[in-house]
Amino acid sequence: MAWIEKRSRTLFDSLDVSAVVLRTSDSFSDSSLSYFTGLPKRFLSGNVLILKREKKPLLLKSVLEPNISVPGATVKRVDRKRQFEAILRRELKGVKKVGINRPFHSTASLAALRKTLGKRKLVDVSKQVGKMRAVKSASEISKIAKACKIAQNVSKKIPSLYRKGMTEERLALEIEMLLRERGENELPFPVIVASGAGARFPHHVPLRKKISKGLLLVDFGAFYKNCCSDITRVFSVGKPKKGQRKLYKAVFDAKEFAQSLCRPKASFASVFAETNSLLKKSTGFSLIHGLGHGLGTEVHDFPSGFLKGSKERLEKGMVLTIEPGIYGSFGGIRVEDDVLVTKRGCKQLTRAPSKLLEL
Repeated sequence: MAWIEKRSRTLFDSLDVSAVVLRTSDSFSDSSLSYFTGLPKRFLSGNVLILKREKKPLLLKSVLEPNISVPGATVKRVDRKRQFEAILRRELKGVKKVGINRPFHSTASLAALRKTLGKRKLVDVSKQVGKMRAVKSASEISKIAKACKIAQNVSKKIPSLYRKGMTEERLALEIEMLLRERGENELPFPVIVASGAGARFPHHVPLRKKISKGLLLVDFGAFYKNCCSDITRVFSVGKPKKGQRKLYKAVFDAKEFAQSLCRPKASFASVFAETNSLLKKSTGFSLIHGLGHGLGTEVHDFPSGFLKGSKERLEKGMVLTIEPGIYGSFGGIRVEDDVLVTKRGCKQLTRAPSKLLEL
């Protein structure tokens, strides 16, 4: 049985609808189409996927996109909006309830869909889709592990890529080139290279300025067959100060501690709280962002991850980042690795250096 057929059957096992319609556009990019079809997101702009219980899936594809095939599904090229609407009505004839991924519909697109489908009831199935995506299959785990290996190997090249007088922008570009050469010709997210005061901001944008002495934070990931990795490494440009070494070690230890807490049925909120408490005691700083997030088709995938107040619990087969970070006048220190939740704990898919490395 093809990938899309297996996933479609699993989804319908948890639903009280006989059809699901997923769509993606330039404004609302629903990666669930990639999740079900196995196609790269760059091939899925302005497309509609129709899943029906015990029926062959149908992908309606814009004529602007290249010719593609999806094993186990029918692919039709459509060149006009009216064609999309006519096929939707025909394919959903007799269907009373249609599942949709509500977060990826604007008010306007939802109104247009209601107009096209008439009296059919639209049911939000985003929770069920998210729950499916949270626990990875053996195939997904293998692909994520490969993406992790690519990122890990590129991280080891950073000391040789760095040159005195190099700009943040240039180092980010060279890291990006390696990631594209070794993985897919796209990235999960733009490479972050942050030096000096710029490292105080988790989502710093690399600037056309020379990398300064002090701490250098680099955050990036690889993309491999529709699966992502995401790691963060910190270096010292020049000899690090004793205090910087101490802070790095404390953040690294917090990451290791968080990993030790990860096992099936553990609460995301409790892992966050206990790690945050340890970090506060050892550094004086508290977390200003989540402790980590799910990895998969998206770099911020399901589950939501280690967040304060989360009601979710870890399950075997989840893949997550663990990324404690502290930020202040010294810049920023964030150590991020990717882990797989196993039967009794978790397995590291990447491994950050235990000591602050000097460039």
